[in-house]
Amino acid sequence: MKYNLINLTNLVKEYKKTKSKIILNKIYSELKSIVKDKADYIYYHKYYPLNLYHACKYCRNCNKLRNIPKSEHSMICKECDICKCTKGFFNLNKDNLCEVGDVENDIWCEILRIINNFDITKDFNTYLISCLWEFIPTFITKNFVKSLLNKSLVHIDEEGNETEIEIPQEDNQFKLSTEEILKVAISKREKEVINLYLKDKKMKLDKAGDILGISHQAISLILKKLQKRLKILLAKIKK
Repeated sequence: MKYNLINLTNLVKEYKKTKSKIILNKIYSELKSIVKDKADYIYYHKYYPLNLYHACKYCRNCNKLRNIPKSEHSMICKECDICKCTKGFFNLNKDNLCEVGDVENDIWCEILRIINNFDITKDFNTYLISCLWEFIPTFITKNFVKSLLNKSLVHIDEEGNETEIEIPQEDNQFKLSTEEILKVAISKREKEVINLYLKDKKMKLDKAGDILGISHQAISLILKKLQKRLKILLAKIKK
């Protein structure tokens, strides 16, 4: 999306000289659409890895990625047999971690910092976009991410589809039938959830919740319990 920011650099330069609140309000008005679009993207579409701030010592000292294109990093890390990092992603909206307004307020604070640090001999538009390009909300700290490790979060596969239930199929000889999978369900509700995900592997939490008339948080909790039982079942079959 293109933005008309022709007068923005001049407004910022004027504000830097005068510190006028009227000018600052004009700057905010010019940036309103940018802030909204950026906040919506971060809140609704951005997925952050759980190892964002706490890569394990194996990853910090890893030499496997030297001279390897970034596009191939995830493939190599996925196959790593010594990595101790917690796998998975989190999304601020789908995991109910905050409100979109919290993200907007954080971006406005960042913009004020950007304005204060701006060199008036440069172009503000370029400086602004470069600063906001990889912006991470300031409340997503190391402690914030660490607090998510024991929660049931939304996961996405390599194609960007949400997944919450994984039927173990490491070898064809251990492939579980529908009947065997349904045996791990204790309640009628759990059987309904399993059937939904077996029929549609791309089923999303909110859609499943709408179909069954319960919250997507409840669906997520049920899936987490089912996954644990499926792993135990597969381990018994292998023995």
